[in-house]
Amino acid sequence: MTRYNFLGLTMPQMTAAIGFLMITLGVVFWITTGFVTALFPSLFGILMLLSSIGSSMRPEKNALYMHIAVLCSLSALILGSATMLTNPEWSSSAAFIEQTVMVILGGTHLAASIASFRYGAPDSQQTERRCGYEGNPWAIPAPNNTLNYPSVNDTGPIATSVLLTSPRK
Repeated sequence: MTRYNFLGLTMPQMTAAIGFLMITLGVVFWITTGFVTALFPSLFGILMLLSSIGSSMRPEKNALYMHIAVLCSLSALILGSATMLTNPEWSSSAAFIEQTVMVILGGTHLAASIASFRYGAPDSQQTERRCGYEGNPWAIPAPNNTLNYPSVNDTGPIATSVLLTSPRK
């Protein structure tokens, strides 16, 4: 299966690019305005960049790292939007510009992440990707599968041995 691409970038690459842009945004506006709060985009950017690096170094943990990145982009989107909506009288136009750019970057990453998730979601042709697929040794058991998963009323030695053994391989 091919990976989802957005503007020619895979999601870890896109996450790194958005993270770098957020770090740059925060540093530039911190230098320009002198306010420490201008570094909020940099905080989200650092976490996104670290998530991208983690995803590249440990591909088997890609889902975990990309979920962390999505949480950062959602937080940036919510924080920026809430600040823009609740504070109509800005102390400076630079703060308004920074919040607007942070919302655009966070929203772009969030939208691409949702599209990536929908792209990778299994359809009826890919049932083996479901958690409950019977051919999968780690599948959730069927409700009538009493051979490997005895009922709660069964206190015999079979229940103890089945519950203490590892899943079938």
